[in-house]
Amino acid sequence: MDMISGSCLCGRVEFSVQDAFVYSGYCHCSLCRKASGASGTAIGGIPKALFSITKGEQHLKRFSRSKDTVSCFCRLCGSTLYGEKPATGMVHVRYGALNSSPTRLPQAHMHVASKADWYEISDTLPQFSEFPPGAAPPDPV
Repeated sequence: MDMISGSCLCGRVEFSVQDAFVYSGYCHCSLCRKASGASGTAIGGIPKALFSITKGEQHLKRFSRSKDTVSCFCRLCGSTLYGEKPATGMVHVRYGALNSSPTRLPQAHMHVASKADWYEISDTLPQFSEFPPGAAPPDPV
């Protein structure tokens, strides 16, 4: 399996991820908008075991932004790199932090019920009010 590297803006934090994303999409939830300062963010979901920090672990800062998500970002430049999903064992990697394109491109728009009213989705990808049904692995038993 091919590996993809990624990093923060200042380059002090680097990571590696297998190009085996289970799902991907554009998230328009209010939390992603606030974290990115944009209309949303492109993410790819991958099991945590297929993701690793390769440089700068000491520069990572974690913020529990909800009961389901821990945002991980560089404490020096502020780049949000990924979100940990403890209940499912998944990591949501910010595609913008990747150094090359993954094989699985965004498949849908999610959380469009809370998207910014000033943003118009103009592509033909499916749109879901919340997370697409069946796109995430089931919660562990």
